[in-house]
Amino acid sequence: MVENARRTSPLRFAPLLIAYALLGACNRNDGPTVIDGSSQAAFEQSLQAARRDVGPKDRLKLEAAIREHQARMFAKADNRQEYERLVRQGMDGLTAPAIVRQFDKDVDRVSGKAADAVFDAKRALKEL
Repeated sequence: MVENARRTSPLRFAPLLIAYALLGACNRNDGPTVIDGSSQAAFEQSLQAARRDVGPKDRLKLEAAIREHQARMFAKADNRQEYERLVRQGMDGLTAPAIVRQFDKDVDRVSGKAADAVFDAKRALKEL
């Protein structure tokens, strides 16, 4: 009888293991944090979590993109409340990886225009 109990004891834990696996699957985060601009508190909390979704190299790009957005909203706003609202609204629904991808596209676009401007200036200097 003892030998029979030893053979069936691993099966006794199978439902428990399945329950743990299901709980783990329910609590798993499947994607990057979505920034919530519905309130200042939600924005700050979700932005802090979103920052953890990117590595150190992309974190620098993320911070640069955030500062650029903040500067643009500062220029538009007439007071602090409007500034904070504009910043939140502009980032609401975005993720850190999406912000970094857009930042990379913007840098490529701007650097291409800058190179064209340099070549235009060189041509103008040659004509003098």
